[in-house]
Amino acid sequence: MHAQEKARDSQVIVVTGSSAGIGNAIARRMALQHGARVVVTSRSRERAEAAAREIEGLGGCALGCAFSLERPEDAPTLIDATLARFGRLDGLVNNAVSPNVMVPGGLASVEYSHLQAAITSNLTNVLWLCGKAHPHLAATRGCVVNIGSAVVNRHPLGVPVYTVLKGALQQATRALSAEWGADGIRVNQVNPGFVRSDAHLGIGLSEEQYRGMLEFYRPFHALQRTGSTEDVAGLVAFLLSDQASWMTGSVVECDGGLSVQGLPAPFGSQ
Repeated sequence: MHAQEKARDSQVIVVTGSSAGIGNAIARRMALQHGARVVVTSRSRERAEAAAREIEGLGGCALGCAFSLERPEDAPTLIDATLARFGRLDGLVNNAVSPNVMVPGGLASVEYSHLQAAITSNLTNVLWLCGKAHPHLAATRGCVVNIGSAVVNRHPLGVPVYTVLKGALQQATRALSAEWGADGIRVNQVNPGFVRSDAHLGIGLSEEQYRGMLEFYRPFHALQRTGSTEDVAGLVAFLLSDQASWMTGSVVECDGGLSVQGLPAPFGSQ
């Protein structure tokens, strides 16, 4: 029996940007531990389909779809493909980011065209996808989980566009939760700290640069370690479940204490 048939009545969850990194950990956990039917997306159809095949090879049920935040036409296509395969939509995890959000340097040096493209991809088109998903989530009283970042609380210098847009996503989470609550749709957000994953390859960092970045930021986490993709995936799975049925508009820090680490006292520990 095909995995789709075995899971006919289970949740259908779309996870954008899920061929690698946090998104992949979420998709795998939902499919393999919670029995969900998952839609895996990547800018590359080949990578999305490969990730979906891996999940199915382990006994899960998955569909791979090409999806890019830089292509607004991909939003309705993604929703249509999900409905054509599974017939419903129970959850949307907005994990994908467009590489153009990582603009190096100060805000004053960013070209207008680059700023506009980053905002369009990483805010306008996320909201566009949410809008396309809305009637189908309302039909199942489903939920949205947005993946933000701990940078909204601790602002690293040199990536202002990324920081600003993650802050905008946080406000969107609250606005949508207020607007869609009457439709039975829950909208929450998870803000990860610095996480060890393979997703850095998609934003142009070498392995050496990425490891150096993680080691630099490690001491800023109160728990003195960077996170794993599973640290985040477990929380997202909870927010997608009925156990979180009275949670909406919540922004949950999952950052090893990055956002709350205190400044040292001038006279040492008390």
